[in-house]
Amino acid sequence: MEAATVAPAQVPLHHLLRARTAAAHARLDAGLDGGFRDAREYAAYLAGMAAFVDAALAVIGEEDWLAGARDALARDLGRPVPPPAPRDAAVDRGDEPRRAGWRYVAAGSCLGARVLLRDARRLHAGLAHGTSFLATFSGGDAWPRCLALLRDADFDAGARERACDAALEAFHAAEAALNRAKSESNAA
Repeated sequence: MEAATVAPAQVPLHHLLRARTAAAHARLDAGLDGGFRDAREYAAYLAGMAAFVDAALAVIGEEDWLAGARDALARDLGRPVPPPAPRDAAVDRGDEPRRAGWRYVAAGSCLGARVLLRDARRLHAGLAHGTSFLATFSGGDAWPRCLALLRDADFDAGARERACDAALEAFHAAEAALNRAKSESNAA
């Protein structure tokens, strides 16, 4: 008996996104391997995540979980909390596949924040920056809500491909932001 083949349109979208972004995800995780060795690495991580969250907000829009993350990052970095952006001012609502791909990566990073929070709390006494970002980011329901949105998305094959491309774009943006912050920290 032959194994049944599954057409890409029949594969749940979050499974397709996971498969298509596996290498990018592994590369990003490798850059964070071992968590934080010291306060300087943690500060660089916060700066990189601030840049990534800003990029995600520009694509996804001003959703409460992302705005809360942005505000917690500002507090942890000792920066003024930015005022809320005008509701979805620059967000392209017509590009739902792009928003879905970015949301998949941004909401998925909430899961990784749970692991990183343990490292940051271990270092907390030696940190100049607080852990409110990681506590806020890891404690919400962004991931299950993202999975529900992906499950309910009625994307054709082209839209599914655009969602995958957008997820790769988001992973690359996160990696670039974290690498840039790490380089700047090392140069200081």
